[in-house]
Amino acid sequence: MDNIVITAIFSFISTIVGYMVGSRKNNAETDRIVLENMKGVIEVYTQTIEDLKHEVQELKDDIKEYKSCINKLEVELQQFKKQMKQTQE
Repeated sequence: MDNIVITAIFSFISTIVGYMVGSRKNNAETDRIVLENMKGVIEVYTQTIEDLKHEVQELKDDIKEYKSCINKLEVELQQFKKQMKQTQE
């Protein structure tokens, strides 16, 4: 009878220990997978941010060029207005 009780207790303890070890291993594996997925997401966002930074810089350069062209056109327009005013006089 004592052997049956001892066997039952050891079986119960083994089950609990096995569950705890298995649960920890399963949680660790799940955490690893989540971290890998997060790393992939971060890489995608980092690349997207870099692409957007590059695009913003290109757009800023375009704006500078357009502003320069506008300034030149404004000067030409003023000169043309002066010429028109002089020819009308």
